[in-house]
Amino acid sequence: MPVSRFHDLRFQPHPNFPGAAEVFDRMQAAPKFVFSRDVIEGLTERSVDFSNAVATAIGAGRTKLPRDTMLVEWEDGPEERIFWLIEEAAPNSYRIWSAFHYRNRDLVFGYPFPASFTPSGEASVQRYDGPIPSTAPQLGSFIDTYRRTAGIALCLAMTLHVRGIITVDPPVRPKLDAARIKRGKPPIPRDYVTVHIGFVTDRHGEQHLYEEGRGHVKPHVRSGHYKNQAFGPGRVDRKIIWIDPYLVNYGADTTIDPPTQYLVVP
Repeated sequence: MPVSRFHDLRFQPHPNFPGAAEVFDRMQAAPKFVFSRDVIEGLTERSVDFSNAVATAIGAGRTKLPRDTMLVEWEDGPEERIFWLIEEAAPNSYRIWSAFHYRNRDLVFGYPFPASFTPSGEASVQRYDGPIPSTAPQLGSFIDTYRRTAGIALCLAMTLHVRGIITVDPPVRPKLDAARIKRGKPPIPRDYVTVHIGFVTDRHGEQHLYEEGRGHVKPHVRSGHYKNQAFGPGRVDRKIIWIDPYLVNYGADTTIDPPTQYLVVP
């Protein structure tokens, strides 16, 4: 299960941006939503359907975020992580502040991107128009390259309204926390929520809610196998039954890699 790393990183408010320290304090206190890769991939694959759903919500006047303020977090590469503090300023009007984690440097910026949704349901993020220090004029161009990513973060926040998306609170793991404390690290924070695709598909092709504690695996064919099934009064007796091959996590328009073929040689 993805874990928020915000408190493990050594963020420093950018000294050349007024208000960055206050933004950092708000990021620390904001509820954190960590999006698992299946949600991001699912949103990418179904971007048209998602845009249509958002457009319908906008047409009905429903553009409120699930939380007044929320910190959206996900990995942008093996050594990069992006944090977006999203706040609703007015109906269909949002402010998005940024924080970036790179190899040995973590920066919080103090000026937001203004954002909204177009009538077609696409996130529209305006160009960065905040103050730029004269000693680092290139910072404006650097920040502006993340406009698209800010739009994705806003879309991820809106996915919490979509059927099939669920949230899971962080598990309590005393042994892991004790091991972290022993190594001089703080316990895993409890102020984050992991967001998953909210359904799995059974052997009959029927969708069910995602069950907490189960991993979300890619669609595949589960091989046929024998099962020792309980039966009778009190279910104390056992009998061997055959389970036919069936599809796991399979939905409409899902593609499945062909199963591995094995050659058995005497």
